Amino acid sequence: MSREDDIRALRRSVSEPAAFDALFVAHHVAIRRYLHARVGDGAVAEDLAAETFVRAFAARARFRDQGYGVRAWLFQIATNLLRDELRARGMRERGMVRGAGSVAPPELPSDPALTAQLRALPHEQLEVLLLFAWADLGYEDIAAVLGVRVGTVRSRLHRARAQLQRTLTAPAVRATARPERSTT
Repeated sequence: MSREDDIRALRRSVSEPAAFDALFVAHHVAIRRYLHARVGDGAVAEDLAAETFVRAFAARARFRDQGYGVRAWLFQIATNLLRDELRARGMRERGMVRGAGSVAPPELPSDPALTAQLRALPHEQLEVLLLFAWADLGYEDIAAVLGVRVGTVRSRLHRARAQLQRTLTAPAVRATARPERSTT
């Protein structure tokens, strides 16, 4: 669905609630995938995704398009729910979760080296990277979801990419470098 189609469906759903189904069909999988990547538990991700749509449905009459569309609004709701979940999880499991930054995708991607490097990223960088790569949101949409400036999104994404590139290519460079031989 296009941004305009999303907005029309949301507005129509105020008087025809069944019209909201189109938004669920169009965006549920992406939101669930993003949440699963963040919490690592499919059942929790599904619950958070469902709650995202419950809250969106309840707030649909108050939606005001500020140029970012319904998709970004849905990810904003999902991100707020995610933060609440991670905060609550941190309170319940002090030793296991030291804040949102220590949670990373345990199953996505399947490359253990990449997963380890994602875990090492600061929370703010990881959040932007996942919204960009797995939620397929643009810079402006990510800025709207997180409530930051577009320049901040660009900066965080650049830093995340640079750190991943440095850490993921460093072992390969060392492994292929030949030791210099002494001539003495």
